[in-house]
Amino acid sequence: SKLRQFDMSSNALSGILPGFADSILSLQELDLSNQKNGFTGSIPKDLWRFQSLKILNLASNKIEGPIPPDIGKMTALEEFDLSNNRLVNAIPSELGQLAGSLKHLGLSNNMFTGSIPSELGQLQGATVLLKLKENNFYDSSKTAPLGLCTLRNVKEFDLATDPNLCPIERNALSDFYYSTKGAEWTDITDWLDEYASYCDWHGVTCDDDKQHVTELELSNNGLSGRLNESIRHLTFIEKLDLSDNDIKGSIPKEIGLLSELTYLRLSYNAFTGTAECLEELTKLQLLHLNSNRITGMPNMTQLDKSEYNESTFVSDCGVPSAFDETPECENCTMCCNANDDCYPQEVTPFEKMGLTYITFPAVFFVSFIVICCMVALSLYLFGKRKNRGNDLTMSAERRLEEDDNYALSRIGKESVYSYFVTDMVFGWLIAFATLGIQVGILVFFIKASEANLQEDTIDIQFTWKCPRDSDVCKDKADLTNAGWVIFSLLMIAFLAKDMINGCKLIYHSSKVRHTIGARIRYFIGGMGLCSITLFALYVSTVYNKAIATSNTAIIANSVIVLFIMEIDEYTFSAVDAINEKWTEHAADKEVSKMKKEIAMQRAQIELADKEVSKMKDEIARQRAQIESQQEEIDNQRKDLRMLREAVEKIQESQTVAAVASASDSESAECEDNTGAQQVEEQVDQITMPSEAEQKIQELNAAASTSSNTTSACAAHESIT
Repeated sequence: SKLRQFDMSSNALSGILPGFADSILSLQELDLSNQKNGFTGSIPKDLWRFQSLKILNLASNKIEGPIPPDIGKMTALEEFDLSNNRLVNAIPSELGQLAGSLKHLGLSNNMFTGSIPSELGQLQGATVLLKLKENNFYDSSKTAPLGLCTLRNVKEFDLATDPNLCPIERNALSDFYYSTKGAEWTDITDWLDEYASYCDWHGVTCDDDKQHVTELELSNNGLSGRLNESIRHLTFIEKLDLSDNDIKGSIPKEIGLLSELTYLRLSYNAFTGTAECLEELTKLQLLHLNSNRITGMPNMTQLDKSEYNESTFVSDCGVPSAFDETPECENCTMCCNANDDCYPQEVTPFEKMGLTYITFPAVFFVSFIVICCMVALSLYLFGKRKNRGNDLTMSAERRLEEDDNYALSRIGKESVYSYFVTDMVFGWLIAFATLGIQVGILVFFIKASEANLQEDTIDIQFTWKCPRDSDVCKDKADLTNAGWVIFSLLMIAFLAKDMINGCKLIYHSSKVRHTIGARIRYFIGGMGLCSITLFALYVSTVYNKAIATSNTAIIANSVIVLFIMEIDEYTFSAVDAINEKWTEHAADKEVSKMKKEIAMQRAQIELADKEVSKMKDEIARQRAQIESQQEEIDNQRKDLRMLREAVEKIQESQTVAAVASASDSESAECEDNTGAQQVEEQVDQITMPSEAEQKIQELNAAASTSSNTTSACAAHESIT
């Protein structure tokens, strides 16, 4: 027969679906759909013999029973619709044999059970309709076949969005597999299994309910290709580790939608472009982007750095860089360079105060100078209170010269800093120039120590490594505590002397006896010595902390800085070599002053010898006088003894005279007794030669009076 099309759709036919005669095997289209009463019975088993049939539409009837598996032999079939019937059992997998010809498969609204055969996913370009109004696919513990859900071959699948039969996360993982060339992976265990749970796929971890992906770890697994946007469907993922692979292209912005993500490692790949999309990940605790070709780093101010510390945010922000301009990363905790060497980018205590390695010493030394000024002024006022005024005697002048010599010995006789304690203008210029050179050289070391890891001028050694197989970065430097102990000993041995001498000179400047000019010179000299010493210690510490990688390196670096501290002495030697007179004012000052002082002392000694001779003569003269006075005293004592004897005789005479004349004798006797007593008292009081001479005169007068009294008494007696 030449019948090619038989269309009886949308009629009122009923009864059992009839068989078809062999005479119409060339039939290409058979449409008995949408019957009002509907055909009953089952699909004829020999229907497969219609090899030319392209359209078979039996939809909207009452056909029962299973689908004959032999339908799969109808290789010319393009449209096969059995929807809205009462078909049962499982869908035969043989339908997958229609791949290549079948464009439409309608099996919805039936009563199928069991699993959806994975072979249906092989229907290239077909529309597969398996709506679940009456089908009982939920009775199966398995999901729909992965190939059918992902629509990689079929054009349409009406259950593709069903979260139970086609979990969206499984579809996303399938897309991830194909976009990263999963066929080339090192380990693809259970990946793309049509029915196996995606939670059992290699590298995939789900929650306790096996519903959502929480971790995807595929580091060092041979991934390549690119990441596509379907990764956005892994909305519950917390950990994503794709490090140490060869994934190319840009980071899809959809990763920024993974709001639960706390751990993201994309290091050691070939990602390009920018990564600003990651700024939306507010729960991130770890982010590794190093060893890629990313030029724009995200501003991750929200990163919690408490758990991973230096390893929290690692990127390619170090030098040397693979780019002409090193990418900037303000929030990175670790910057790696093109050699995969890394260095932590930490916020220093200075930066927390709004300072840098350069500005901090400036602020420190201004404060230090102010404090020293206050201390020196306080000591000066205290000393002035104890010693008011300056002594201008010869000893005070010599003391001032001694102060100059002391200051010169403190600051160093063979250093250009010795000019600070002089009034030589040219010397001061040399001293300040040398100090400026030393500070300038040390500033270079500070700049090379700055933690700006994007600058090519830094000397910082990138000693850290962030291994491919670990999320913890480690310092590979060999510098130990022993190295720092040696460093400390070196600093003390070479700098302690200058620091102590500088402090002594500052204290020395507070002496009251100094002139204003001397105090200023001493103070500036001490401040210069202390300041350059402290600055050298600061620079050496900062520089070694930045670049020292071993115990020997820290010693070598320290020696370099200490050598810079000797520039003042080498400069002095150079000035002396050019013109010795330029250094005499400083170096020979003590010698000239000593010579002058010796001459003065010699003159004083000669003068003292003359004074001693005069004093000896005076002593001899005084001794002679004392001996003469002693002799006079002895004579006076003899005279006094004789006088006492004469007085006693007078008293006896008076006693006799008293009997003759009571009234006269009583008066004379009283006077004689009074005179005698006065003589005795005056004699007892004689202690010095000058007093003795005066007493002798008084005694002579008294003796004369006594003599007159005696004569009067004798006359009176003769009259009587």
